[in-house]
Amino acid sequence: MVKDYVSTYLIAVSVCGFLLMGFDKLSAKMWSRRIPETLFLIVSLVGGFVGVVLGMLVFHHKTRKRSFQLKILVAAVLSMFMLFLFGLI
Repeated sequence: MVKDYVSTYLIAVSVCGFLLMGFDKLSAKMWSRRIPETLFLIVSLVGGFVGVVLGMLVFHHKTRKRSFQLKILVAAVLSMFMLFLFGLI
């Protein structure tokens, strides 16, 4: 039962990460205020890394920033480790 809640949570936070990436891409095109990279890292760390990575691929956003990609990878690994450590996956 707890795993059902965890799955729902991970899907919801991934959708948020995906939407944030799309909104930031749109903001970049319109020369508008941008979303800080720190927010993407926090979303990835709390389990939304799938949505952030899918957003990067779908919107072709931040795909040239290797340092950002490395930070997202580290956040994803830490997130997976925490989920595994607490027995949620």
